[in-house]
Amino acid sequence: MTSKTAVSTTRLKSRRDEIKNQRRWENFLASSRSLMIMSLTGVVFWVLTLPHWVIKDSQQINLQGNDLLSDEELRSLIPLEYPQSLLKLSTSKLTEDLQKKVPLANIVVTRELLPPSLTLKVKEKKPVAIAFATVVSPKTKKLEFKKIGYVDMDGIFVSSDVYQKLQKKTELLPNLKILGTPQVYLPYWQDLYRLINQSTVKITEIDWQNPTNLVLNTELGKVHIGAYNSNFPQQLMVLEKLKIITSKIPKERIIYIDLTDPEIPSIKEKKPQKEEKLVKQ
Repeated sequence: MTSKTAVSTTRLKSRRDEIKNQRRWENFLASSRSLMIMSLTGVVFWVLTLPHWVIKDSQQINLQGNDLLSDEELRSLIPLEYPQSLLKLSTSKLTEDLQKKVPLANIVVTRELLPPSLTLKVKEKKPVAIAFATVVSPKTKKLEFKKIGYVDMDGIFVSSDVYQKLQKKTELLPNLKILGTPQVYLPYWQDLYRLINQSTVKITEIDWQNPTNLVLNTELGKVHIGAYNSNFPQQLMVLEKLKIITSKIPKERIIYIDLTDPEIPSIKEKKPQKEEKLVKQ
């Protein structure tokens, strides 16, 4: 019995030592993990604050794919504040904010740490209309139309200060003109342009100066629409049907086509001039 008791005591002590060693090892591993996490956190913080991985100005932004916009124009429109940490930069937010300001169909942003730079690969959207507004002429002091910018198919407005390259390529300029205040018509532009683009009647100008009476300049003459509303698709359909009627009336005699009520369209004509009879003396 004494021998067995001595063996049991020895085993129990050995087991206790093993448990103590295991706990010491586990404590060591836990401490090591904590120290490693703290070290990594410190390294990450140090890396994020490195002055070398910072965009100091727009010249560190490389551009690809822009043809209508010059590098200088596009760089001036990129919504970044400098200096800008490369690692803190949200490429998704940059893409979203830039597409709100510039007609771009696609943007791919790539970060380069050595040397620190950004590369933007873009796909441009061509403007579909030239925007005009009435301004007071400094010379004549009279109201006149002035080009103020461009609009793309999604209603993105860009000032006329941009697209200097486009202005030199007149063959690429859009044929459609829009007159009025952009803040008034841009909320409706996407749907309106889609309908106009689908119409078989050629429309070259949209006069939105008076929001209560939208006027279209078409191949058939001027068309009074009234306020832009849900009737517009029907009004365009009626206009297409009027092509047969207007073909029988000389265009110079048509003052305007009234589609304010698409159920009762009408054509305002000039009164025919009375022919003067020649009296022989």
